[in-house]
Amino acid sequence: MNLIVFDLEWNIGYQPKTFLYHGTELTLRGEIIQIGAARINEWGDVLDTFEVNLRPRIFRKLQHHIAKVTGLSQGDLDAGMPMKEGLQKFLDWAGPDAELAEWGLDDVPVLKQNLFLNGLDERWPERWYDLQRIFLQTYPRKEGEGMTLESVVDRLGIPKEEPFHNALDDALYTAKICRKLPLNEGLATYPTDEEMLREALLGDDTAARDVRIFPDRLDHDDYRNAPEVNQAQCPECGAPLTHDEIWLKRGNTGYYTRSICPYCGPWYVRFKLSRRDGLHWSFARCTDPATPEADARWNKQRAALAERMKRKKEREQA
Repeated sequence: MNLIVFDLEWNIGYQPKTFLYHGTELTLRGEIIQIGAARINEWGDVLDTFEVNLRPRIFRKLQHHIAKVTGLSQGDLDAGMPMKEGLQKFLDWAGPDAELAEWGLDDVPVLKQNLFLNGLDERWPERWYDLQRIFLQTYPRKEGEGMTLESVVDRLGIPKEEPFHNALDDALYTAKICRKLPLNEGLATYPTDEEMLREALLGDDTAARDVRIFPDRLDHDDYRNAPEVNQAQCPECGAPLTHDEIWLKRGNTGYYTRSICPYCGPWYVRFKLSRRDGLHWSFARCTDPATPEADARWNKQRAALAERMKRKKEREQA
């Protein structure tokens, strides 16, 4: 195991910045200005550390909020290592077989976007872990408890000897949290991307049928526009389902519609979307049986959406 606990600090602009990824326009989440990392063993002991400040190419002016949080100055950015050189230095130090672990889900997507923008291999790393997930298996969250790195350090009684929001210090705090976890067990049982997406789609739904996963898509709207993703079959007879023209949102990253089988009647087709790496969409799809309760909810929500769309069109015409 070559496990790297790491943390990033990144700069953002005063206006959003987009870039093209294989023809698809994406929003840049941030440009890395600091990398801190610690190589640890299965008990969380630190074997080696890495630290570098980077000079941004896109968001060259330090955003005032970032300066306040990190304590970095414009001079620190200007004196940083050139972006591509610094990223390559991190890749060389970590190694091609590195598995990254972070506190939360924010840093790897930013890292992969920055690797791509600097002509480096955004497929690295192939495997990474959200340590909050492993932490919560051992320390279930109670009402009112935060999940920021500092709040968990306080909760575990870890001495706060260095400031937070410095990349290396945050990586070392994270390593100290790892020492209080059954880390080996947590990593060994950590779910795959497909398993996490299935879990997010299904929850406690035991009636769902025909569960499918569609990974590595570039377009958010493939769930409704790409036939190989969108077209579902009746779970009973296999006939193609005809979807309603309206897709309703379900949660932050879910969509569903009412679909008709010409022989077996109505069903509901649901999607859950994920863009865990910051570059590609993955879709999970299932088919649920229609019930009176589901139909009542659908009719109410569809009518409300149709009314909102009607009012919007009237305002635009006015």
